Amino acid sequence: MKKIVVYDRGALKELKKFNDSVRKDFVGLVETLSTEGRLNFPEGKRINRELFEIRVKRGGEYRSIYAYIFGDKIIILLFFQKKTQRTPLKIIKTSMQRLQKYEI
Repeated sequence: MKKIVVYDRGALKELKKFNDSVRKDFVGLVETLSTEGRLNFPEGKRINRELFEIRVKRGGEYRSIYAYIFGDKIIILLFFQKKTQRTPLKIIKTSMQRLQKYEI
């Protein structure tokens, strides 16, 4: 099921900090997410009830946090390089704060 993908302004700034190959991997996975409406493991994973992650492994672990809004839209909330086993609570809180801007 085709979905419309929207990027949070902060997420776009974070994505620009990554090297070209990591950015290309993310763009390809976001296209798949848009076309299919979801990503399966290992490229995608549910974090909690509202948040999901896109997973890229290229010379390190990189993640993007996204959520579904209004039924047919996906908002890309955040990009970060993962340095620990678990997703830091600060990342989840920032994602939830950004998500609140889009929920009405």
